[in-house]
Formats: sequence, structure tokens, C-alpha cells
Amino acid sequence: MGKHIIFSVLLNVLLIGTAIVGIYAYKNYNLFVMILCASAFGLSVYYKIKHTQVVRQEMKQKAEENVKKKTKKKNNPK
Repeated sequence: MGKHIIFSVLLNVLLIGTAIVGIYAYKNYNLFVMILCASAFGLSVYYKIKHTQVVRQEMKQKAEENVKKKTKKKNNPK
């Protein structure tokens, strides 16, 4: 779970950083850097969405496993 947190924080920093650099590049009429930041922002958003889907799926599987364990304990009291 720790790797997911680190990756999520890294993606958030990359999103914020590319947005800020892109805005400053636009204000300075540096179109190459602006296009570069826009593409990095788009890729970061794509990976953020994919990462969120993977985390949701893992959490769903863990929740289902916990429910199965609880039902087994209720069915087999000692």
C-alpha cells in the first residue's frame, strides 16, 4: 500500500508542477515548453486515472476477502 501512496503523491506533484510551469511558459510566450508541459500534464492525468482504478480494484478484492473470512468465522464458531 505504501508504493501506491508514494506513486499517488508523485503524480500529484507532477500534475501541479507541469501546470505551474506551463502557465509561466505561456506568460513568457515560450510555446515549446508550454506544449511540453501540456503533454506531460495529459500523461500524468492518464496515469492518475489508471492508478486510481487499480487501487479501487485492489481495495475491492481486500474487502471481499474480509467478508469471506467473517462469514467463515460466523459459520464455524468454536
